[in-house]
Amino acid sequence: MAVRFPDRSRRRLILAVGSSALLGACAMPAAVPAPASPVAPPRVRVGDRWRYGVVDLYRNQLIDELTMQVITIEPQLRLSVTASDGSQRSEEVYADAWRAIQDPFYDLAAIFRDPNPLLPSPLRQGVYLRLTNAWRAPGESRWLYWSEWTEALQWEHISVPAGEFTALRVQRQIAYDHPDAFRLSNARTETLWYAPQVNRWVRREWTGTYLWPGMRTFSPLRDDWVEHKLLEYRPA
Repeated sequence: MAVRFPDRSRRRLILAVGSSALLGACAMPAAVPAPASPVAPPRVRVGDRWRYGVVDLYRNQLIDELTMQVITIEPQLRLSVTASDGSQRSEEVYADAWRAIQDPFYDLAAIFRDPNPLLPSPLRQGVYLRLTNAWRAPGESRWLYWSEWTEALQWEHISVPAGEFTALRVQRQIAYDHPDAFRLSNARTETLWYAPQVNRWVRREWTGTYLWPGMRTFSPLRDDWVEHKLLEYRPA
């Protein structure tokens, strides 16, 4: 069931109360030994639900809560995305868990020409993936360049508001073209902590840089810096 609040005042109160608990859960992840047995691929079912706090890391401020719920498995894996005021955001769409067809995590939702894996396979420390793809924003018809290097760095013990987990830390370095042709040298750094216990990431953050024409490469502009932290996981 989607999270809904009756009015904006109630929403502000909920976010204010949740903010102190969320921002207080900021212990640094610690490296741990890799699991002794192979980690199974993610498996999700209709009705699985994850709720995240969305944090602006520049201001260290909780700005929203998002609930993602699996609504279909076939022919595509689709998740509804509901904000704390009950409004519906762009869906998450995957070929399977977790190869993205539409990913609304960034400032602009990204629709990929080919399914774009968010995690390397197999889920093992040291595995990396290098790929080139194309993407477009919703409402756009022109495909744009997308290239990334994804690497599973290490297993870590991580604490988030939903609890403590052993998670695989995955780093993604992305170079891409932006729909705004005046934005040049777009680069994005993204980190995910994938926890097999919840079949999804318990923490995910991204930021990036870009240039305007005529700017020097050593002084780029900073993009958003946003983090999702798991508040609750409810399997179907």
